[in-house]
Amino acid sequence: MTTIAPTTAASSLLNTLSATPASTTVGAQANDAQMNQFLTLLTAQLKNQDPMQPTDPTQFVAQLAQFSTVEQLVQGNTKLDTISQSLSGLALGQYSGLISHTVAATATTTTVPDSGSPAQMTYHVTAPSLTGIHVEITDASGNVVRTMPVTSTDGTIAFDGNGTNGMRVPTGQYNVALVGLTTQGASQSAGTLSTSGKVAGVMQGASGSWQLMLDDGRTVDAATVTSVL
Repeated sequence: MTTIAPTTAASSLLNTLSATPASTTVGAQANDAQMNQFLTLLTAQLKNQDPMQPTDPTQFVAQLAQFSTVEQLVQGNTKLDTISQSLSGLALGQYSGLISHTVAATATTTTVPDSGSPAQMTYHVTAPSLTGIHVEITDASGNVVRTMPVTSTDGTIAFDGNGTNGMRVPTGQYNVALVGLTTQGASQSAGTLSTSGKVAGVMQGASGSWQLMLDDGRTVDAATVTSVL
């Protein structure tokens, strides 16, 4: 049986690797588990390669390039998260300046409280050619619970919290829209609805959007604010 001895250079490299203590840090990504696992596998690959068929240097360089690319992507994501947090802080400072100010915002929902009536809404008709223009109120399932006709291009309208049958609808949030009918009888948006109130606080919703808490308990999406009064 013939024993093939490694070359002097290979022996030197193996001895160096064997004598090198395990590292727990990798540059700026100290103690990164994935990076340390990669280096462990790479070291094992070098230590156990066949001296007669050593690792293809082209593949070796390709592996290093792929690893470097992944490392850069990880660092890029970390930096983007940092920038996002900074922008979030700026947004909070911006919106907190609206506290104690009255704002007007586009209304797409209205909240029916435990007692009393929802806030009034202002409507603006942008498609007067439609017929039967009305405010349509629907529940979370899309069922129409109330329709209220409008008689002018601009004005205010109040929803008393009662459904079409005259009974009060369950407490909660409802969708609102200003709609009309085309000559073919199809329902179509007829304009916009808005609401207003004094800002009492600011909070960030679960989706990351900023919400303005009004002094009457309602909330409006900060992105829908159209004016500060």
